[in-house]
Amino acid sequence: MAKTSELNVCGWQAVSALFARHPEDVLRLFFDPATGKRAGEMCRYLATHKKVYRQVPPEELEKVAGTVHHGGIVAVIAARPLRKVTREVLSRWAQERAPLLLLDRVSNANNLGALVRTAAYFGVRAIVLPGAPGVALPSEAAYRVAEGGMEFVDFYRVPSLPDFCRELQRSHFLIGTSLRGTQLSPRAVTTKGLPRPPAIVLGNEEKGIAPGVAAACDRLVKIPGVDSVESLNVSAAAAVLCWEFFGAR
Repeated sequence: MAKTSELNVCGWQAVSALFARHPEDVLRLFFDPATGKRAGEMCRYLATHKKVYRQVPPEELEKVAGTVHHGGIVAVIAARPLRKVTREVLSRWAQERAPLLLLDRVSNANNLGALVRTAAYFGVRAIVLPGAPGVALPSEAAYRVAEGGMEFVDFYRVPSLPDFCRELQRSHFLIGTSLRGTQLSPRAVTTKGLPRPPAIVLGNEEKGIAPGVAAACDRLVKIPGVDSVESLNVSAAAAVLCWEFFGAR
């Protein structure tokens, strides 16, 4: 089992992305015999840098991973600290017209992993989280579900999401999801345009966006459907909105 200051990154796709983007982060590597046949480059890198790698039986790999969902390979890394949003960061986002995702108290690790995968796919390089209890943070489950997306996204944490939203409005147009929002029309971003680059705000799985956060958004939108169910899962909603506002970039 990994120490609390470390994380197990499980699965071939996630570990491959880790080695491709941040191989220096890998502290130790474990794999079963079947997966070891294609881990040669990883092992050579670790041998060169005098780091531990080991082939182990499947039952031992399960113990190392702490889960049966290890995908045959486990890389141990140090837990990555969340970044702070400084004035320099805000200035860079404004200059780059950076696409952003703001998550208001999303609490499920699997949802966070799916959100990260979507963000990476659409070129969103920054995700902002509030400093609130119960918020899902990058975890072993999130890394696994993200399928390598974690290597392309940076996490930032802010003390108050409503306050941050109001500050971000200077450079970005904040679009929040709400069942009471205006129904999103097809290709709205291309037909209507926006006065500033968009930042998408997604809410808690059960309660949605908090009233204070909703009040700080420039526009609240509802993804149209046939109303058989009340709403989409937050990760599915993220995929729709990222395509709508970032896919046509």
